[in-house]
Amino acid sequence: MPSQAPPAEGAADSAAREAARPPLGPITKGSMREHPAGVAWVYEPGRQPRSVEVGEAEAEGRTVVNLGDDWTPFIFTEKTPGRDDATPNAYRERYIGLANDRVDSDGRPLPKGAHNFLELYGIPPTLSVLQAEWRRVEAEVEPCLADAGYDPEVFTRMDRGIPFQKGKSRRFLKAARSARARLHKAMRKADLDPEDPADLQRAADHPRTRGAYRAWRRHQDPLDVLIHANIRLSCERLYGSADGRGTTPPGVYDGATHLALAAFEKKHDIMGWGHFTAQNMRVFAMTPAEAVHARLLRVLEERVVSAAGILEDGSALEWKPNLRWTDAEGQEHPLPNLVDPARDALVEALGMETPDKARAALDDLLDRAERGEDGLAQVLVAVTLPPPPAYYSDDMDLSAVIDRGDVWYDLPFDEEGNKVGQPRRRTPRLTLYVTYREQKIPLVHWRTTIGSWRSEVKDGEVYYRYKNSDVGARVWKDIMAAPSWIPPESTPPEDLLKRRYVDGKLKTVVNYDEMGPGYRSAYGLVAAYHIRQVFDAEGNLLRELDNQIRTHGSVDYMSIMRRYSHGCHRLYNMNAVRMFSFILRHRDFERVGDQPIGYRRNMEYQGETYKIRIDTRGYKYTLAEPIPVRVTPGRIRGRRKRPHEDYVKKPGVSYRDDVPEPDPWSTPAMS
Repeated sequence: MPSQAPPAEGAADSAAREAARPPLGPITKGSMREHPAGVAWVYEPGRQPRSVEVGEAEAEGRTVVNLGDDWTPFIFTEKTPGRDDATPNAYRERYIGLANDRVDSDGRPLPKGAHNFLELYGIPPTLSVLQAEWRRVEAEVEPCLADAGYDPEVFTRMDRGIPFQKGKSRRFLKAARSARARLHKAMRKADLDPEDPADLQRAADHPRTRGAYRAWRRHQDPLDVLIHANIRLSCERLYGSADGRGTTPPGVYDGATHLALAAFEKKHDIMGWGHFTAQNMRVFAMTPAEAVHARLLRVLEERVVSAAGILEDGSALEWKPNLRWTDAEGQEHPLPNLVDPARDALVEALGMETPDKARAALDDLLDRAERGEDGLAQVLVAVTLPPPPAYYSDDMDLSAVIDRGDVWYDLPFDEEGNKVGQPRRRTPRLTLYVTYREQKIPLVHWRTTIGSWRSEVKDGEVYYRYKNSDVGARVWKDIMAAPSWIPPESTPPEDLLKRRYVDGKLKTVVNYDEMGPGYRSAYGLVAAYHIRQVFDAEGNLLRELDNQIRTHGSVDYMSIMRRYSHGCHRLYNMNAVRMFSFILRHRDFERVGDQPIGYRRNMEYQGETYKIRIDTRGYKYTLAEPIPVRVTPGRIRGRRKRPHEDYVKKPGVSYRDDVPEPDPWSTPAMS
C-alpha cells in the first residue's frame, strides 16, 4: 500500500499530541525532512510499522534511512538540506540508472535480463533489483539447480584455489580420469568392487588402496568444483551467451567459465579475476537465497551508513586495538566500529535477520513504497541507532595522514634487462583522523597506492618513467564528484581506446570509461585534489600549487591490493564515496556544482583519427576550511634515495637513437 499519513484522531487527542511533540529544530545536512515522500515508516523490533512525518521521526531521535530506488550517496545530491543551494548534478541520474539496472556505463539502455553488478565499483543495487532477483531465484534458479543435481557441499571439501590457465581447460578432467583408473585397478587387486559405494569408502583406509584413493581425491575435488560451479553459473545465467546459459562441458575450465566466474565475483562483491578462491567458493557453498540475503545486508549497510553520516568500519580498531580515547567526563573508550552496529540495528528493526524473514519483510517494505511516474520507489524508514561517539559534531576537526610504506627508487630491472624483485612489507595506508580534546583519534585506516615506474610516451616511443607521489604537507580543499580525467599528451593512444560493439559490429572507439565521468574513470566516482599552500613569514597565504596528485576512487581494486598508481592515492570506489560523503556531512562547504571544460583533442592511431570530447571536470564542492593532509616519506628501500627524473629505456625495446644514422657520403655496396 502507498505511504500515508497517521490515522485521523479527535481534536483533543490531536491537541495533546501536538503539545507532546518535541520541537523540530533546524534542518541538518543529514535530515530527510525535505524528501518528497514526506513521511517515514517507524520500524521497531517486534512491532508493526507506523507512519509518521519525517520531522517528527527525527525530533524523536530516530535516523531516517532512504531505502528508495532514488537514493544516491551524499556526493551525488543536488541540494544541501536546509540550504538554498540547489545545483543540478549531471551524474546523479546515471548513478540511479546504473543502480536500478536500467542503463550501462555509457548511459545506453541495459539489454533485457542484463545486470550491472557494480557493488565493487561503488554502486550497490536497489532493493527493487534485489526483490526481482529473489523472485527469479525462487522461480528459476533454485529449480534449475535441483534439476541439475547441484551439490554445494563439494565447495567445502577444497582446501586450495584453482587458477585459470589458458589452453589447459581439460587438465582436471584428464587428471581425475587417470587417477580414477589407477584407483580402480588398486581396488580390484585388493578384492574391492569399484562400483560399490561402500567399497569405495573402504578404499580410503585400506592399506593397499589408500594412497591411490588420496591421489584420486586430490584430482576429483577440483573437478567436482568445476562441474558444480558450471551448473551454478549457468543456472544464474552468468555466461556470455545470449541467454546466459553455459555450453561448456562439465568439468572443463575454459575462457567462458573464467569470464562467468568473474561476473559471479562482481555480483557477490568479491575482489577477484575469475579464479577459484576460498572466498568465492564460500559463496558457491551458500544457497542462492542466502547469497541474495547477503547482498541485501550489504545494501542496507550502505544506506544506513549514509543516513547516519558515520564512517568507522573497524579498520582503525584492527590497526590500533589497544588505543583508547577519553571523553569530557574522563571515561576511556576503545576505537569504535560504528558501521556493524548501525547495520545490525537497521536489519533487526526491519526483521531481516535471516533469508526467510528478509524475503517476506522485503515484500512488505516495498508494498509500502510510493511509486512515481518513472517507477521509482520512495520509501523512508525511521529507526533508532546506537548514538555516535562524543567526538562527533557538525564541524569535526579532521585531518589525514598517507604513509607511503616501502618505497623503491631503484630501476625495476638489472643490467641484463631481467626484472628484479622489490618487495614491500609495509604497504601504503591512508588514515583519517579527528582531533577531539587534544586527542588525535583514527577513524579509518585503509590501503591506498603510491606511484612507481610506469610506461609513458615521449616523441612517439614508450619509455619507463618514475611517477612519484610527492611528500609533505598538503590540503584537501576541492572535492570533485564524478570527476573527469584529462589525459596528458604522453598517454599512449592505445590506453585511450577500446573495442566495443556498435550497431552489431566490433569497432575501436574512444575509451570514455577511462576518462569519465563515471565509475570506471581514472579518478573513479570522487576525487580530492592535493594542494600545497605556500605562506609568507607572517602566515599569509601567497599561492597554491597543484602537482596533479589526487586521493580518488578506483575500479582497479587489484592495483590497490598489490600494485601502484601514476602517483595518486587510490581508494576502492565504495570507500572513497563513503569517506568524502562523510567529510561533506561533517565540514562546512560550498556547493559549487558542475565545472564545464570543453576539452577537445584529435588523436591518430593506426591510420585512423579519433576525436576526444570532454565537457565537464565534475561536480565541485569547496571546503570552507581545507583538511590538512600529510604524506610521509615512508621507508626508502634499495640503493637509490631519490626518484629518477629522466625517461628510462625499456629493456628489449628498439629505439630510434639505438640505430646509427647512415653516412650520407658513403656509397652503397654493389651486389
